[in-house]
Amino acid sequence: MVKIMKIGKVVLVLSGRYAGRKAIVMRTYDDGTTEKQYGHAMVAGIDRYPRKVHKRMGKGKLHKRSKIKPFVKVLNYNHLMPTRYTVDLQLDKVAPKDLKDPMKRKKVRFQTRVKFEERYKNGKNKWFFQKLRF
Repeated sequence: MVKIMKIGKVVLVLSGRYAGRKAIVMRTYDDGTTEKQYGHAMVAGIDRYPRKVHKRMGKGKLHKRSKIKPFVKVLNYNHLMPTRYTVDLQLDKVAPKDLKDPMKRKKVRFQTRVKFEERYKNGKNKWFFQKLRF
């Protein structure tokens, strides 16, 4: 059978707090683990998208409106909808047990935010940083 969920695949979160948000698959567990005996993936996505900007705005306002709030989560495949898009964003390898420790989770989220904001400011993958309208 063909693997659909691959590292770098853009997915939509279908249920829960982050429903309707875009995310990138960081790590996959097709056969499950001892804790979770079902297929799941670790994803990094955008909780709060950057706001619209235009040329007349000052640097300070541009900086404030370009902020991104990310999330990093382990989700069941049933709650993810894969898209045809992939993103070649190098996100650090994170173990699921690191997400249980609050300090490590905060560090991972910060690193993810830096990568997302850098990609946003470079103008790559603009569609990924826009809110999904449905």
